Amino acid sequence: GFGFNVNNSNPTICINDLIAKLNREEGTELKPLSADCLIARTVTVLERLTEVFQEKGPNGVLPQYYKYWVHSGKQVRLRSEEGPLAWIVGVDDCGYLQVHQEGKGVESVHPDGNSFDMLRNLIVPK
Repeated sequence: GFGFNVNNSNPTICINDLIAKLNREEGTELKPLSADCLIARTVTVLERLTEVFQEKGPNGVLPQYYKYWVHSGKQVRLRSEEGPLAWIVGVDDCGYLQVHQEGKGVESVHPDGNSFDMLRNLIVPK
């Protein structure tokens, strides 16, 4: 799943903050984005991606997906803060997160209650 922070500046930043910053720095006059417009644009893009996926499978969309995601090469700990180190390498054909543990190769982290705490770089099976 995913979500967009359109108008709420807290606790991090929102899309409209970024638009205002761009307007200040570049002298542009872009209008703030509305939630309904963002939803419409997102659904349109997702529809196109779904068509590509149906035609070409995962390899039709993964290059674009990896271009924008922030997890590749991220070092995480498995099971606890003192657990073994692993590196995120991608997603498998079913969409499960893949990690590489030295000496153990690449394995998929299945959605059996695992959680990924990005702030602590920790994958914890529940």
